[in-house]
Amino acid sequence: MSHRDATGFGGAADDGDDDDRAGGPLDDGDPARPRGGPPHPLDRLWMHPSELAAFAAPETRTRTRPMWTATLVAGAAGAILTLGVLGAVGALDRPAEHSATGPVVPTSAPMPTGAALALTAAHSVVAVSVHDARGTRRGSGVCVKRSGEILTSDRLVGKAKQIDVTTANGEMRRARVVGRDTTTDLVLLRVISDGKPTTATTASFGTQAALASTAPKAGDSVFVVGAPSPGDSEPWLSTGLVASTDSLVSVDSGPTTSGLLETAAASSTASSGGALVDRTGKVTGIVLAPINGSRMTYAVPISTALTVAEDLRAHGYTSHGALGIDGINAPGGPTVTSMVTDGPADLAGLRVGDVVESVDRRDVYTMSQLMALVRHDHPGQTVEIALRRGSAKLTMVATLTSTVTR
Repeated sequence: MSHRDATGFGGAADDGDDDDRAGGPLDDGDPARPRGGPPHPLDRLWMHPSELAAFAAPETRTRTRPMWTATLVAGAAGAILTLGVLGAVGALDRPAEHSATGPVVPTSAPMPTGAALALTAAHSVVAVSVHDARGTRRGSGVCVKRSGEILTSDRLVGKAKQIDVTTANGEMRRARVVGRDTTTDLVLLRVISDGKPTTATTASFGTQAALASTAPKAGDSVFVVGAPSPGDSEPWLSTGLVASTDSLVSVDSGPTTSGLLETAAASSTASSGGALVDRTGKVTGIVLAPINGSRMTYAVPISTALTVAEDLRAHGYTSHGALGIDGINAPGGPTVTSMVTDGPADLAGLRVGDVVESVDRRDVYTMSQLMALVRHDHPGQTVEIALRRGSAKLTMVATLTSTVTR
């Protein structure tokens, strides 16, 4: 028969020698007589948990304290050694660095941020102050293409006869209007001296902007950069995401065009005519004066603005697409009331009374929206016009002629 050792686990098996039992040799065979001595106290199937601690293996009790002691001694020795190494290299003398966004990563040079790159464009932004019968207005302008030439918002300048521009370093000059385009709300200014433009003056005035070669995409971060307010040395700066790259704006006696950049970045009259800057620090658009009733900021893409500037420089005006119709905002939609004989609409087959529903598959609900889409296109381009004539729905293609807005 086998029994368990003091730990409660199975001990060595009985070798079969009954003489080793406590009762001595076997009896004479009387079955009524008990065999062997009394059972061992641990020779039972169940033990109370409180009994186990008393029978713990001696080696277990004796090793517990020395093992913890050795661990503590080794840990202390390692800590002392680490402190010695840090002290030797001077690490303990440096102040701790903390960041709310994560651990500080040492670098050999500061990494530029989008805002820092946008501020570099501020050197190309000038303050524009205009004076007329309504008083003095102040906005911004951007030095583009040629030194001494500035693009800004036409609504800012208006019909003012006196225009002053001030660079980021405080240099001030008088400027005059080269040409204006009310469709895109852009005006081209040129710095003058004694009433006339001079090479000596314009060559040193302002810093030509670094222009973006590609347009931003919806969701990209952009910055609105304007000239500093009077008495302030810091430029106007706000940031936001591009909401659209093909927004439409239609304002009475103001911009009436599509294809505009739209962003939630804040703007004000101080930033009117300023720069819309992409995350690489390059100018990607010219900011329009705030649109009444809208909390969004709109900008003419720089590629469009440069094309307009070239026309204004060469002719004093620029041309836009025209359909050759007049109309009203009727309950059913923009309705044709008259057409130019042999004009684009007449040649395409439109009639008085037709209701225009879309231009190039973009829905229109007012005549100003229709004009904004058409004027964004160039003369000679074709447009697809969907209209309603009575109960019939028709689609026609018209080749645009040109119109001038100034």
